[in-house]
Amino acid sequence: MTAAAAPTSRVEFDSGWRSFDGIHGGLVVATVLRAAAEATGAVPAAVTAHFHRPVQAGAAELTVGPERGGRTVSSLVELSDSVTALVRLTRDAGEITLPATGFASYVADPAALPRLDVPVDFVPFAQHLDIRPINDARPFAGGDTPEFDVWIRLDPSLGLAGPELAAVLLDALPPALYATRTAPVPIPTAEFSAHFVPTGRSRSSWHRLRHRTVWASETLCVDETELFAPSGDLTAQARQLRRILAS
Repeated sequence: MTAAAAPTSRVEFDSGWRSFDGIHGGLVVATVLRAAAEATGAVPAAVTAHFHRPVQAGAAELTVGPERGGRTVSSLVELSDSVTALVRLTRDAGEITLPATGFASYVADPAALPRLDVPVDFVPFAQHLDIRPINDARPFAGGDTPEFDVWIRLDPSLGLAGPELAAVLLDALPPALYATRTAPVPIPTAEFSAHFVPTGRSRSSWHRLRHRTVWASETLCVDETELFAPSGDLTAQARQLRRILAS
């Protein structure tokens, strides 16, 4: 008996979401999460995505593998020949029993902080974001510490929420090594892993994002990212293995 083929659909990526050499990785992961959630009827709890090559603007084929598991299920999603992702989803996350709180609720009013000016012609997806730095780190400022700490929000009219919104925000900042450099070098993501906290939706569109490089070699580095609601509650975490293509 021949196994049934995995369902395939087509998705369209707008060039307005282009990053350095392809579509913004966070949006790609959000697209994968949505496909897995629609196929299983469950809520994404974790994802590991392998980027084989940049996703280009335009149409791409999305294939969702068969659901495996029970109350916690997994789904393998492939995007053309560019991305392979394993999504873990849950049908019943239950109530939070251990508060995932990471900082005092008041840091500063995001609207009172200067907006980070990101050239849209350099990274077009930045047009959808409002970023307000909390610490002194800036891209290509030659600082001492590879760590960004910002308030951030996505254009609410895009309608993203939950894990999909978290995926976009977790990948919104440049490689944290850029805080210590004075000129850009290609540092693309090879693997993106994230976990999502099953919290209620925040009334605010703002989130706090802390993003840092935890180790680096001449050719590889790992970034860690934490996303918080304005209340201080953790909403998602991510790790990215990146390739450093030039020094």
